[in-house]
Amino acid sequence: VPLISVSLGKADWIADGAHSYGGKILATVTNAKHAASAIESGADALMATGHEAAAHGGDVTSLVLIPSLSSRFPDVPIVAAGGFADGRGLAAALTLGADAIAMGSRFATTAESPLASQTKDAVSSLDIDGGSIESDTIYGKNFDGIPARVLQTPVSVKLNAKPASFPLVVYRALLAARSMNIPLWKVLPGLITQWDKMYMVAQFGAATDALRAATIDGDLEEHGVQFIGQCQ
Repeated sequence: VPLISVSLGKADWIADGAHSYGGKILATVTNAKHAASAIESGADALMATGHEAAAHGGDVTSLVLIPSLSSRFPDVPIVAAGGFADGRGLAAALTLGADAIAMGSRFATTAESPLASQTKDAVSSLDIDGGSIESDTIYGKNFDGIPARVLQTPVSVKLNAKPASFPLVVYRALLAARSMNIPLWKVLPGLITQWDKMYMVAQFGAATDALRAATIDGDLEEHGVQFIGQCQ
Protein backbone atom coordinates (compact mmCIF):
# COMPACT_ATOMS: atom_id res chain seq x y z
CA VAL A 1 0.00 0.00 0.00
CA PRO A 2 1.77 3.20 -1.11
CA LEU A 3 -0.24 5.58 1.06
CA ILE A 4 -2.03 4.86 4.35
CA SER A 5 -4.52 7.33 5.83
CA VAL A 6 -4.73 7.32 9.63
CA SER A 7 -6.69 9.19 12.30
CA LEU A 8 -7.67 9.07 15.97
CA GLY A 9 -4.63 8.17 17.99
CA LYS A 10 -0.88 7.65 17.66
CA ALA A 11 0.07 5.77 14.52
CA ASP A 12 3.81 5.41 15.05
CA TRP A 13 3.63 1.63 14.73
CA ILE A 14 1.77 1.97 11.43
CA ALA A 15 4.29 4.55 10.21
CA ASP A 16 7.18 2.25 11.08
CA GLY A 17 5.64 -0.56 9.06
CA ALA A 18 4.82 1.66 6.08
CA HIS A 19 8.21 3.33 6.01
CA SER A 20 9.93 -0.06 6.06
CA TYR A 21 8.80 -0.68 2.46
CA GLY A 22 8.70 2.93 1.24
CA GLY A 23 5.07 3.70 2.04
CA LYS A 24 3.79 7.05 3.26
CA ILE A 25 1.44 8.11 6.07
CA LEU A 26 -1.30 10.74 5.66
CA ALA A 27 -2.62 11.76 9.10
CA THR A 28 -6.00 13.40 9.62
CA VAL A 29 -5.71 16.34 12.04
CA THR A 30 -8.05 19.09 13.22
CA ASN A 31 -5.69 21.46 15.00
CA ALA A 32 -2.00 22.32 15.42
CA LYS A 33 -1.57 20.18 18.54
CA HIS A 34 -2.81 17.08 16.72
CA ALA A 35 -0.62 17.95 13.74
CA ALA A 36 2.52 18.20 15.84
CA SER A 37 1.77 14.84 17.47
CA ALA A 38 1.11 13.22 14.08
CA ILE A 39 4.40 14.46 12.65
CA GLU A 40 6.27 13.27 15.73
CA SER A 41 4.65 9.84 15.23
CA GLY A 42 5.93 9.63 11.66
CA ALA A 43 3.28 11.24 9.46
CA ASP A 44 4.58 12.27 6.04
CA ALA A 45 1.64 14.57 5.22
CA LEU A 46 -1.36 16.07 6.99
CA MET A 47 -5.05 15.94 6.12
CA ALA A 48 -6.19 19.29 7.53
CA THR A 49 -9.83 18.60 8.29
CA GLY A 50 -11.89 21.72 8.89
CA HIS A 51 -15.18 22.18 10.69
CA GLU A 52 -17.06 22.01 7.37
CA ALA A 53 -15.93 18.45 6.66
CA ALA A 54 -18.14 15.38 6.60
CA ALA A 55 -17.89 13.13 9.64
CA HIS A 56 -15.19 14.06 12.15
CA GLY A 57 -14.03 17.58 11.44
CA GLY A 58 -12.87 19.70 14.37
CA ASP A 59 -13.92 23.04 15.79
CA VAL A 60 -11.68 25.12 13.50
CA THR A 61 -12.85 26.06 10.01
CA SER A 62 -10.76 25.33 6.93
CA LEU A 63 -10.24 29.06 6.36
CA VAL A 64 -8.35 29.29 9.65
CA LEU A 65 -6.89 25.79 9.96
CA ILE A 66 -5.06 25.57 6.63
CA PRO A 67 -2.94 28.75 6.91
CA SER A 68 -2.25 27.97 10.56
CA LEU A 69 -0.84 24.53 9.78
CA SER A 70 1.00 25.62 6.66
CA SER A 71 2.75 28.35 8.65
CA ARG A 72 3.65 26.11 11.56
CA PHE A 73 4.76 23.14 9.46
CA PRO A 74 6.01 24.59 6.15
CA ASP A 75 7.93 21.46 5.15
CA VAL A 76 5.01 19.06 5.56
CA PRO A 77 2.56 18.58 2.63
CA ILE A 78 -1.01 19.53 3.54
CA VAL A 79 -4.19 18.11 2.02
CA ALA A 80 -7.15 20.36 2.80
CA ALA A 81 -10.51 18.76 3.61
CA GLY A 82 -13.79 20.38 4.52
CA GLY A 83 -15.89 22.54 2.20
CA PHE A 84 -14.05 21.87 -1.07
CA ALA A 85 -15.95 20.61 -4.09
CA ASP A 86 -14.70 22.33 -7.25
CA GLY A 87 -11.93 24.36 -8.86
CA ARG A 88 -12.79 27.47 -6.90
CA GLY A 89 -12.28 25.59 -3.66
CA LEU A 90 -8.99 24.16 -4.92
CA ALA A 91 -7.73 27.63 -5.83
CA ALA A 92 -8.73 28.94 -2.40
CA ALA A 93 -7.03 26.07 -0.58
CA LEU A 94 -3.80 26.51 -2.55
CA THR A 95 -3.86 30.23 -1.76
CA LEU A 96 -4.28 29.45 1.94
CA GLY A 97 -1.20 27.23 1.88
CA ALA A 98 -2.48 23.72 1.12
CA ASP A 99 -0.81 21.47 -1.45
CA ALA A 100 -3.96 19.57 -2.45
CA ILE A 101 -7.58 19.06 -1.47
CA ALA A 102 -9.79 16.09 -0.60
CA MET A 103 -13.39 16.07 -1.88
CA GLY A 104 -15.16 13.22 -0.10
CA SER A 105 -18.69 14.60 -0.24
CA ARG A 106 -18.29 15.64 -3.88
CA PHE A 107 -17.00 12.26 -5.05
CA ALA A 108 -19.65 10.44 -3.01
CA THR A 109 -22.32 11.80 -5.35
CA THR A 110 -20.63 10.89 -8.65
CA ALA A 111 -22.06 8.26 -10.99
CA GLU A 112 -19.16 5.95 -10.16
CA SER A 113 -19.71 6.15 -6.41
CA PRO A 114 -21.25 3.07 -4.71
CA LEU A 115 -23.36 5.31 -2.46
CA ALA A 116 -27.06 4.41 -2.64
CA SER A 117 -28.83 6.35 -5.40
CA GLN A 118 -31.54 7.62 -3.05
CA THR A 119 -28.90 9.11 -0.78
CA LYS A 120 -27.03 10.61 -3.73
CA ASP A 121 -30.24 12.29 -4.89
CA ALA A 122 -30.93 13.69 -1.43
CA VAL A 123 -27.43 15.11 -1.13
CA SER A 124 -26.93 16.45 -4.65
CA SER A 125 -30.27 18.21 -5.22
CA LEU A 126 -29.63 21.96 -5.47
CA ASP A 127 -33.26 22.94 -5.07
CA ILE A 128 -33.46 25.50 -2.25
CA ASP A 129 -37.00 24.33 -1.50
CA GLY A 130 -36.72 20.60 -0.89
CA GLY A 131 -33.10 19.97 -1.82
CA SER A 132 -29.95 19.82 0.29
CA ILE A 133 -28.12 23.12 0.69
CA GLU A 134 -24.99 23.98 2.64
CA SER A 135 -26.92 24.52 5.88
CA ASP A 136 -28.69 21.14 5.78
CA THR A 137 -26.19 19.38 8.02
CA ILE A 138 -25.89 19.05 11.77
CA TYR A 139 -22.76 18.75 13.91
CA GLY A 140 -22.76 16.95 17.24
CA LYS A 141 -21.17 14.16 19.26
CA ASN A 142 -24.17 12.10 20.30
CA PHE A 143 -24.50 10.05 17.11
CA ASP A 144 -21.25 8.06 17.18
CA GLY A 145 -19.48 9.40 20.26
CA ILE A 146 -17.18 11.79 18.38
CA PRO A 147 -18.17 15.27 17.12
CA ALA A 148 -19.34 14.62 13.55
CA ARG A 149 -21.19 16.31 10.69
CA VAL A 150 -24.10 14.43 9.10
CA LEU A 151 -26.94 15.15 6.72
CA GLN A 152 -29.87 16.71 8.56
CA THR A 153 -32.77 14.26 8.59
CA PRO A 154 -35.39 13.36 11.21
CA VAL A 155 -33.28 10.32 12.14
CA SER A 156 -30.01 12.23 12.58
CA VAL A 157 -31.73 15.00 14.53
CA LYS A 158 -33.21 12.45 16.92
CA LEU A 159 -29.92 10.57 17.42
CA ASN A 160 -28.03 13.81 18.07
CA ALA A 161 -30.62 15.29 20.38
CA LYS A 162 -29.23 13.85 23.63
CA PRO A 163 -26.56 11.43 24.87
CA ALA A 164 -27.41 7.75 25.04
CA SER A 165 -28.52 6.50 28.44
CA PHE A 166 -26.10 4.76 30.78
CA PRO A 167 -27.71 1.29 30.44
CA LEU A 168 -27.69 1.56 26.64
CA VAL A 169 -24.03 2.58 26.55
CA VAL A 170 -23.08 -0.32 28.82
CA TYR A 171 -24.98 -2.73 26.60
CA ARG A 172 -23.34 -1.35 23.44
CA ALA A 173 -19.88 -1.43 25.04
CA LEU A 174 -20.32 -5.08 25.92
CA LEU A 175 -21.46 -5.88 22.39
CA ALA A 176 -18.45 -4.05 20.95
CA ALA A 177 -16.13 -5.94 23.29
CA ARG A 178 -17.63 -9.25 22.27
CA SER A 179 -17.22 -8.45 18.56
CA MET A 180 -13.53 -7.70 19.14
CA ASN A 181 -12.99 -10.70 21.44
CA ILE A 182 -12.16 -8.45 24.39
CA PRO A 183 -12.79 -10.13 27.78
CA LEU A 184 -15.67 -8.52 29.66
CA TRP A 185 -13.53 -8.19 32.79
CA LYS A 186 -11.41 -5.65 30.87
CA VAL A 187 -14.46 -3.63 29.83
CA LEU A 188 -16.23 -3.24 33.15
CA PRO A 189 -13.45 -1.27 34.92
CA GLY A 190 -13.22 1.02 31.91
CA LEU A 191 -16.89 1.91 32.21
CA ILE A 192 -16.11 3.28 35.65
CA THR A 193 -12.67 4.85 35.24
CA GLN A 194 -12.73 5.90 31.53
CA TRP A 195 -16.36 6.63 30.82
CA ASP A 196 -15.69 9.12 28.01
CA LYS A 197 -13.58 6.62 26.05
CA MET A 198 -16.02 3.77 26.63
CA TYR A 199 -18.90 6.00 25.55
CA MET A 200 -17.07 6.78 22.32
CA VAL A 201 -16.35 3.10 21.61
CA ALA A 202 -19.92 2.06 22.36
CA GLN A 203 -21.51 4.76 20.20
CA PHE A 204 -19.02 4.36 17.37
CA GLY A 205 -19.83 0.69 17.07
CA ALA A 206 -23.57 1.26 17.31
CA ALA A 207 -23.46 3.85 14.51
CA THR A 208 -22.45 1.24 11.96
CA ASP A 209 -25.99 0.03 11.30
CA ALA A 210 -27.29 3.56 10.73
CA LEU A 211 -24.44 4.37 8.36
CA ARG A 212 -24.99 1.15 6.43
CA ALA A 213 -28.71 1.89 6.11
CA ALA A 214 -27.96 5.25 4.48
CA THR A 215 -24.98 4.36 2.31
CA ILE A 216 -26.10 0.92 1.11
CA ASP A 217 -29.89 0.86 1.47
CA GLY A 218 -30.57 4.54 0.80
CA ASP A 219 -32.74 4.77 3.91
CA LEU A 220 -32.75 8.33 5.24
CA GLU A 221 -36.31 8.27 6.60
CA GLU A 222 -36.35 5.57 9.29
CA HIS A 223 -32.89 4.26 10.20
CA GLY A 224 -30.09 5.75 8.11
CA VAL A 225 -27.61 8.53 8.88
CA GLN A 226 -25.24 9.89 6.23
CA PHE A 227 -21.90 11.61 6.86
CA ILE A 228 -21.78 14.66 4.59
CA GLY A 229 -19.88 17.93 4.53
CA GLN A 230 -20.77 21.53 3.84
CA CYS A 231 -19.81 22.15 0.21
CA GLN A 232 -20.17 24.87 -2.38
